[in-house]
Amino acid sequence: MASRPQLERKYSREYYREYFLNADADHDGYLSFHELFDVLKRAGYKDNETKLKVHFEKYDTSGDNRLSLSEFLNAMDVVPENDQKAAMMRKCFQNHDENKDGKIDRNELDQIYLEMGKVMHPADLDRIMKSVDKDGTGALDYEEFIALMFPDK
Repeated sequence: MASRPQLERKYSREYYREYFLNADADHDGYLSFHELFDVLKRAGYKDNETKLKVHFEKYDTSGDNRLSLSEFLNAMDVVPENDQKAAMMRKCFQNHDENKDGKIDRNELDQIYLEMGKVMHPADLDRIMKSVDKDGTGALDYEEFIALMFPDK
């Protein structure tokens, strides 16, 4: 079986508190819809603006068109773990797709393993690429990358 990088879980209230503070571009202690939309897109979330607006309005319990830290944390408490993992995987994929061609090549995959503290033998990398690269392009598209990270799906 191909070895796969292990991803650390980061979904604590403290993590989201820091996330909120970093997303608060104007440092007013609240997130506007656009601040939230921008930071989530950069983090790899794929929902469209309309869907996100519905969620934003649902958790803006004060009705002031902005989210307080408390409202934001309440919203993050109900985000399914699989959605969080999927967003983390998209971000990982985007970060390691160095040439931005929408694929992870062998060298980019090697870099992922190195960052996870695992030195891969070139023959092992070749075997992994061959076993997961179903379309034979010599690189992994996003779906193939997910198959490597989550082989049980």
